[in-house]
Amino acid sequence: MHMIGIYLNTVNSLLPLFHSDTLLRLVGETYALEPKQRDPVVWAAINVVLAMALQQMPESNSIGTPYGTTESYLSHAQSVLWAITLSQTQLINIQTLIGMAMLLQTGHDSTPALVIISTAMRLIHKIGLHNRAYSAHLDPVERQQHARVFWLAYIVDKDLSLRAQQPSIQIDEDIDLDFPMSFSTVNNGDSSAGVVTSIDGSTTMDYFLARVQLASIQGDIYDHLYSTRAWKRTPEERRLKRENIVLALNNWKASVPSDFGAADVITTTRHMLGMSNGSAFYVIMAEEWAHYNCQAIGTHW
Repeated sequence: MHMIGIYLNTVNSLLPLFHSDTLLRLVGETYALEPKQRDPVVWAAINVVLAMALQQMPESNSIGTPYGTTESYLSHAQSVLWAITLSQTQLINIQTLIGMAMLLQTGHDSTPALVIISTAMRLIHKIGLHNRAYSAHLDPVERQQHARVFWLAYIVDKDLSLRAQQPSIQIDEDIDLDFPMSFSTVNNGDSSAGVVTSIDGSTTMDYFLARVQLASIQGDIYDHLYSTRAWKRTPEERRLKRENIVLALNNWKASVPSDFGAADVITTTRHMLGMSNGSAFYVIMAEEWAHYNCQAIGTHW
């Protein structure tokens, strides 16, 4: 449970892939069973969580760590990929695939992550996570988590699309969901997930929402720079598109509070993130901003 707690208080507090209580219940139920009795999909999800938790533990980089390795946990999850993709599609199947893609997307070869997130998106469309009508019968907590899972997949899909210069799976015009901001009023103990607070507690920021907004801009940048239709536009159309992207990026950057230029942030749960993770938060935001801004105003046109 130690590593599960680390995951919930770091990665999941910023990018809420799992509902905390649900994940803890699944872990407890799974480890109460004999290995042969365990649901392979849930077992894979737990291994993905352990892999992501290990990435947040500085001591995991030392030789002889008692916690295993990120690679071994990911390998365990991948060993039952057939069950994740071919069994009855439930939210846990999709969460597991998104977690896998998140682990794989930092690799030198983006192909594995692209394949995994593409599969996740197809399952998302199968059960309608992208459309509010499919979740209308659920209680508010379940609706919130379904939407969060979709938006996390959206973030990974758009990020990988731009990096690999390949089309994303999700078409924005086919989305019928509100941005995560609209879920902040849900009183379920997880309502502040995705929100970060400065060290002195004076400033907060919805990191999850900011990543969704950036992902939307990433989709526009791909469309402007790499899509087939981009090359069919007139010079004037390309100029207007470029100006709109630069404006969107400037507005996005302006929405990030200046306090988050500091090295460390903490989540609203008041759990301290490690020094490296706090630094990584702003570095990732700033690097993506600079990288995509340079592409948008570069010499492609």
